[in-house]
Amino acid sequence: MAGKVFISCGQRDSERGCAQEIARILEHEFGLVPYLAFQTQSLDDIMTITDELRSSDYYVFVDFLRESNSPTDLSCSLFTHQELALAHHLGFREMIALQQKGAALEGFVKYVLSNPAAFSSRDELYSELRRLVGERKWSKGYSRNLVVEPWDTWQGNYGDHSGAHMMKVWSVKVRNMRPDVAAVGAVCILDCIENTAGSQTVRNDSPDRSYLKWSGQIGYERTILPEDFGVVNVLSVHEDEPGAFLLSSRDAYPRSPILNTPGEYRLHFKIFSEGFPLLRFVVPVSLDTSRFALPRPVPWAMQLEKFGPPSVGP
Repeated sequence: MAGKVFISCGQRDSERGCAQEIARILEHEFGLVPYLAFQTQSLDDIMTITDELRSSDYYVFVDFLRESNSPTDLSCSLFTHQELALAHHLGFREMIALQQKGAALEGFVKYVLSNPAAFSSRDELYSELRRLVGERKWSKGYSRNLVVEPWDTWQGNYGDHSGAHMMKVWSVKVRNMRPDVAAVGAVCILDCIENTAGSQTVRNDSPDRSYLKWSGQIGYERTILPEDFGVVNVLSVHEDEPGAFLLSSRDAYPRSPILNTPGEYRLHFKIFSEGFPLLRFVVPVSLDTSRFALPRPVPWAMQLEKFGPPSVGP
């Protein structure tokens, strides 16, 4: 998901209202994808927020002036300062910091923000936000992370150490949208398989956890250069035997199918590479083994949880 903006803002009622308006501006006026984290009540909440921050491309920090009503009141939002520290640790290059006039440069802010944009009123806050986002050309065309996109299917004879078959293969494009850093040593694995048929979802670890094949090259590891992409093969079916298979480096002969029972599944993949956060994506699959012919091509989308499933079967 490119163009994702993490909005770090206080959790008081008035501050939440400002954060929601900031999210609306970013989404409707600039086509970006805002993320707001309002409630932090447990360790699970904190870990979710950390994951959301890690997967974000842009970061907006808003520091409000707070009136202290008692000696125990904090003059700033503790959570926003913690999020700022984490964003700094994660190496965000695209960051907008806004601070209400009168708020002190204290805590972590005074070490990492020497000159945040100042505002006095809500209208001035929104005006400054629009100006800075426009000047810095924030858009969906940038991402700190690797991005999964739809690619294609191919059909033909393919052979490796496990044997050769006439097969049909589904692939996804993995795009490096950063202009300055290569994704070195990218590898992809199938992590787990969900059986979604029936009333209860069952998840099992993948029986094959070896690296998957990148298209157009020898080997199972790839460096994706800046503003470039690689194509990884995530699933195949064979013309002469039932089931769904991986094209992987597993040293087993003959190759066993990862799916051989008709049903509805979700395949969870992971991509690791140096210098980039872990990328996770999911492929839904409808498996029909009543006939063992190559399936017809079915359009499908590949961005995280937003899919139209391929049909694997006749």
